[in-house]
Amino acid sequence: MSDPARKPYTRQEYAVALGVNAAATPFNVVILVGVTGAGVLVGGPIAVVLLVAIVLYLGACARTFLDGDVADRVIAGIRADRRRAVERGRKRLDPASLAPEVAGPLLQAREREARIRAAIDRAELPYAEVSDEVDGFLDYLETSARRAQLLHEVLVDDPPDRTRRRLAEVQGDPAKRELADALTQQLAVGERCEAQLSRYYDETERMLVELDTIRANLVSASASTDASEQRRLGGEVRHLREEVAALADGMQTAFESPDGAPAPSDPAT
Repeated sequence: MSDPARKPYTRQEYAVALGVNAAATPFNVVILVGVTGAGVLVGGPIAVVLLVAIVLYLGACARTFLDGDVADRVIAGIRADRRRAVERGRKRLDPASLAPEVAGPLLQAREREARIRAAIDRAELPYAEVSDEVDGFLDYLETSARRAQLLHEVLVDDPPDRTRRRLAEVQGDPAKRELADALTQQLAVGERCEAQLSRYYDETERMLVELDTIRANLVSASASTDASEQRRLGGEVRHLREEVAALADGMQTAFESPDGAPAPSDPAT
């Protein structure tokens, strides 16, 4: 997830964007050029004319920079540009390629993503940091869903209960010692897969509840544009993103053998 489009904007970067917008606003540029031209035409001293023009220009830029409506439009534009960049670089996982029980949490998370974005847009909140972190969360959740699907397929093909029954049949038979050893290893892998898949279901259910809570907090904060509130909510989603990333890593290790053999790669998306 090192894609620059995925990195949330900082307050400093938003300030730079607002400053650039203020400097390039046509009305402000017209003031600079118009005052300079008028001063030259009436024969005023060039230094004085430029000083007056620059002071008026900077005053106009400051007014634009501090205009809340302008700031909202600039931030909304940045957010839209970032989202388009993310979407261009993302090949979203098709839930139809997953088992229904694996796809369920992913579909529900996408629904909550849409609700969070709607809450931000309807309340006209400049919470792009929250929006960006939700993008990152969904990327990691898709990775988790891909790995959960691998676990699901392993368990369907080789159910631990079946392996356990067969192992009980051959244990104690000296002629089938090697078979028993192979079945023991297969059972250990199957049990790890079961545990990790169960964790996927449990953890994603909890994360969905927390996303609902974050959406409710966004709605309750609709009357405030306090930057600290954005950072707090962005931090909550970031924490979920880190947790789901750890969940994905944990499911990958379920395939590793006790001696640390590498796990199979994720299926192509």
